[in-house]
Amino acid sequence: MVYSEKEKKELFEKIWSINPVDDRKGTWWWWFWLFFIDNPKNPEKPHQLMILWSTKNEKEIICNNRVFKFPHKINLKKSNAIFDGVTAAWYFDGKMHEAYLLEESKITLTKKPYSLKADSANKTSFFEKNGKFKVIINKGKKKFDFDLKFDETNEFTKPTYSKNNYFKGSLSFSALGLPKSDLTGNISESGKKKKIKGSAYFQHVIVNAPSPSWYWGIFHFPEGSILSYFNPHIGPAVLKGNGTNKFIGKGNISMGDDLSFKSKKTGKKHFRVKKVKIRKNSDGFPVFAVSGENKNEKISFEVDCYSEAYWEFEKKSMGFLKSKLRYNEYPAKIKNFKIRDKKGNSLLSTKEIGEGIGNAEHSWGFLI
Repeated sequence: MVYSEKEKKELFEKIWSINPVDDRKGTWWWWFWLFFIDNPKNPEKPHQLMILWSTKNEKEIICNNRVFKFPHKINLKKSNAIFDGVTAAWYFDGKMHEAYLLEESKITLTKKPYSLKADSANKTSFFEKNGKFKVIINKGKKKFDFDLKFDETNEFTKPTYSKNNYFKGSLSFSALGLPKSDLTGNISESGKKKKIKGSAYFQHVIVNAPSPSWYWGIFHFPEGSILSYFNPHIGPAVLKGNGTNKFIGKGNISMGDDLSFKSKKTGKKHFRVKKVKIRKNSDGFPVFAVSGENKNEKISFEVDCYSEAYWEFEKKSMGFLKSKLRYNEYPAKIKNFKIRDKKGNSLLSTKEIGEGIGNAEHSWGFLI
């Protein structure tokens, strides 16, 4: 999709504003970055960092057995919004540092200048400067300083926006994504700086509906292609943590399969498909086998996960009913990538584009 300058500005401003219409009981706002950092010493396991700023229109919610309260409603002004929220992050540097950050924050969103700042034990922020993004994360004696640049000539890296009403009425899910940016910067510790490079992904999500289970992934390839998939579903998977401790993967009903491969080689969205099939193994870190097809082509690949972080949410409803959602995140690589025509002829494979780097999600349970 080609956006007009007006549409691009409207999309960009959605990142930095909260619409009063969305501020209803139960609404959940997320702003999160994923950073894929080159690791020359072990290219099979690139370093990764995820940071999330979030708030929810609830009195409280439990995350990883910690209670977080949101005592003050969002204070909306003409050019900013101030609210109580949570900052959360994990960091993989060869070892997974789960809940690297997990703390209550006073969050401020502003349009002039464009910025999000979290005032908490560890200062974090991201903002726009001279047409670029900058993200700063402080954690004790360590500081992450990311510079992010988008290729305006690449149609694939333009903002994406989708909104779905899975349920009747005003219940909905919307997501604004920035599919890929070039990443440079520094990681400093005790005054010593280490230069880094890689790529990054950003998404701003607004959820005003019961959270279903889902599979999701975003991956960047060395030569510039981008792969993503999303499969929200309901069914037996919601029972995990909600009445049973067993995960039942069969019998789930899809709520909107979507898989997209944007090929740098061909210069177009090479693949857009419904009816995605995802299979997970059960030993160690998972390997997700993903496949799908459209009228002309078939696609298949493996999501080979090499670490794991998770967030487990729990919430009380109506004073007595509890619901749980476990949200798993896996640093991963794309392997055995293949696109073939219906006759079985190879159109594109790992041999031409390399192994993708990115993150896979798998959740189960639900929140109401």
